[in-house]
Amino acid sequence: LGRREPGHEAFLDGRLLDLTPAEWGLLTTLAATPGRVYSRYELVNRVRGYEFAGYERTIDSHVKNLRRKLGDGSDIIETVLGVGYRLTLPKDR
Repeated sequence: LGRREPGHEAFLDGRLLDLTPAEWGLLTTLAATPGRVYSRYELVNRVRGYEFAGYERTIDSHVKNLRRKLGDGSDIIETVLGVGYRLTLPKDR
């Protein structure tokens, strides 16, 4: 696991999630504006901080890993077919 920055912690039901820097960036990006759909390209730029050729589809792997770590809460990350991803909260459904 990479070095964790101070304050870069996420908890689920009182337990600390062991997130990689990419998963942390993905989660905070999606959580900043729940309901907003982000394209893979946008997520790459926000998570990596710059354009990274060939990384766009790797976002799918990060989403898969993040969903696994969220367990029962994994359904809050919704796939928008042909576009990308969004974070939905129970009140958004």
